[in-house]
Amino acid sequence: MPICAICSCRAGSCPPADRQLLFFQRWLAEKLPAVGDAEHRRLLELFAAWHVQRRLRTLGSRGPLTGNQIQQAREEIRLATAFLSHLVQRGRTLADCTQADVDAWYAGGYTARRLTHAFLRWAMRSKHMPKVAIPHRSTSNPAPIAQHQRLALLRQAMNRDDVPLQDRIAAALVLLYAQPLTRITRLNTDDIHQKDGAVLVRLGDPPSPVPAPFAGMLLDYLGQRPNIMTATNPDARWLFPGRRAGQPMTPETLELRLHRLGFPTQRGRTTAIRQRVLQAPAPVVARMLGYDDDTTARLAEEAGGTWRHYAPGDHSR
Repeated sequence: MPICAICSCRAGSCPPADRQLLFFQRWLAEKLPAVGDAEHRRLLELFAAWHVQRRLRTLGSRGPLTGNQIQQAREEIRLATAFLSHLVQRGRTLADCTQADVDAWYAGGYTARRLTHAFLRWAMRSKHMPKVAIPHRSTSNPAPIAQHQRLALLRQAMNRDDVPLQDRIAAALVLLYAQPLTRITRLNTDDIHQKDGAVLVRLGDPPSPVPAPFAGMLLDYLGQRPNIMTATNPDARWLFPGRRAGQPMTPETLELRLHRLGFPTQRGRTTAIRQRVLQAPAPVVARMLGYDDDTTARLAEEAGGTWRHYAPGDHSR
């Protein structure tokens, strides 16, 4: 009986190839040969084969792989490569890695580096490194930052010319309008419009006014969005176009970019929504920002808002 050269099953009985998995394998075939250190390349090849691709095949057996799953796999490889370089800078190899080396790595940005967990667990399980404790930080219900910190971050988003404009726009949408990254990456250019000289952004109904100087930045950004001058994205309408044809930037990619620049997305969003429900009735905030009424009502109560007895509806009669 002929044997398939790709997956060693009987010829003709191969499961259909997953398009996303093929994209990842092609990316991996280009990425790994570029790693200069032979030992690092060997470890990354083992990690990719015995953990990353193994997990992707398991996920693929349950249904088609998603872009987010492939993005996570790429980040795991990228962070594993960066962690090995981190050890070299500290004069160590993976085999003699210490707890201090791991702690120093995560001290550089826990959220941006949490996908290193997979590589470290695999390396310890496979006896490529000694046992160490992997830092853990709960991301559920994050504590808000102080209001003065939020305002300072907003000033940075407005004024830091050394930061890419798309990152400053995204940070402002979080800190001004309490928008989650999953919603920000789904915005398109039609959600930004001008009316009677004012700039509006449609996050809910009605659209929210955009204050200066953010309004000017937003209009400038519309004319210089990245990733639209390629053959794959000439007609992209996404506010944050991705590198893949017709797709927006992924929330995971945007989160990494913002955290590297020091913008705490979850904690900043928590502060922003609490500030909003202190300034206006919770039902109004919910409609304008695309939140659920119950969510904003609960947040208003937690924040000590004084709009609890506000009756939603048309008050012009």
